[in-house]
Amino acid sequence: MTLREALSQIPDPRARNRQYPLWGLLALILVAFLSRVDSLRGVERFARANPHLLPHLGLRKPPGHTILTLLLHRLDPEKLQEALLQVFPGADLGEVLVVDGKHLRGSGKGKSPQVRLVEVLALHLLTTLAQAKAEGREDQALLELLDRLGAEGLKGKVVVGDAGYLYPELAGKVVQKGGRTSSS
Repeated sequence: MTLREALSQIPDPRARNRQYPLWGLLALILVAFLSRVDSLRGVERFARANPHLLPHLGLRKPPGHTILTLLLHRLDPEKLQEALLQVFPGADLGEVLVVDGKHLRGSGKGKSPQVRLVEVLALHLLTTLAQAKAEGREDQALLELLDRLGAEGLKGKVVVGDAGYLYPELAGKVVQKGGRTSSS
C-alpha cells in the first residue's frame, strides 16, 4: 500500500473548507518532519521553501500554520497510526519512548507557581513510565528521569521528543543507556 492510499483512508475531521486534500497535508507534515523540521510553523516554512514538492502531494499552494494546527487538533490519532502501520508494517512501537513536557492545568493561578512536569511515555502501552517535576530547564529534569529508569531502561529503545530535547548532553545520556535518538 502506498502512503497516499493509506492516508486517504483516514476520515477527514474538517467539516468544510477542504481546500487541501487531507492525505497531502499529512504527507507534507511527515516529509517535513523527516527533513528535521520540528514544528508546525516549520512545516509551513518548509512548504514555502520547497514549492516543487507541493504538486506531488496534491497541494496547489503551501498551507498556513493555522490550517495545519486545526487539522492535527481534530485528527483521530488512532486512525493515523493505523494508516502509517499499513505503510510501515515493520514499525515496532514497543521500541519507542516519547519524552514531553507539560504544564499542569490549573497551576499558576493566584499566588501559586505554575507546575511543570516532564514525562517518559511508552507508546505501545499508552502509559507514562516515569514523571518528574521540572524546577529549571526541562532537559535537566529529563536527565534525572533517565537516571531513575536504570541502565536497562533504554536498551534498544528509540527516544523521541520535540526539539527541546535534542541537547547533546541528553542525547549522549540516551545512547549511554543503550537507546537511540534522532540526533545520536
